[in-house]
Amino acid sequence: QITPITDRLNYCSSPINNLGWHMTVEKLLKIEIPKRVQYLRVIIMELARISDHIICNSVIGVDTGAMTGFLYIFQQRESIYDIFEELCGARLTTNIGRIGGLERDFSPKAWALIDKFLAEFPAKLKEFENLLMRKRIFMDRTIKCGPISAEMALEYGFTGPNLRAAGVDYDVRVMNPYCSYEEFEFTVPVGTQGDTYDRFMVREEEMWQSLSIIKQ
Repeated sequence: QITPITDRLNYCSSPINNLGWHMTVEKLLKIEIPKRVQYLRVIIMELARISDHIICNSVIGVDTGAMTGFLYIFQQRESIYDIFEELCGARLTTNIGRIGGLERDFSPKAWALIDKFLAEFPAKLKEFENLLMRKRIFMDRTIKCGPISAEMALEYGFTGPNLRAAGVDYDVRVMNPYCSYEEFEFTVPVGTQGDTYDRFMVREEEMWQSLSIIKQ
């Protein structure tokens, strides 16, 4: 039941690294996970995905000279960390879950925090998009910036939104489902140019899809 310090592999979405380790060991030992645990893990992982994308997309704004969106949207990241803290006692570098399940069930406070986040996040995400998505300066500084072709992305071993932004329609949650992801309805956004703007847009849409998955 001792988990290696997987949360430091990517501190932006630590719980996904935690649960990735647990699921690997469970697969090795052929452990069948209760359906409730699978659903709770999906909620945790999609919250972590949103947190990660908040960091990536808000920092893209900062790197192009737009600080406001970063300051506005980061409060939502803190709201997700409040949930993680309630679930495991830690915020940034988490220790969520155990091999075979979870350390503990979600508390009433955790559910209340999740409900609060689901109610507040859509308006905040829309506000963030209004600040950046169609702004001429932002578009000028990200469109055709750092384009990666689908072929190059595959050769370099790209994964996740960076791979999909390059035009490769591949998501492990769809192609090789785990934690009952096949039972959820969601769209996999795919880019065409593989540039900074496409990577931004793919992550942006993925946050909306994660929100939908959590609600389901």
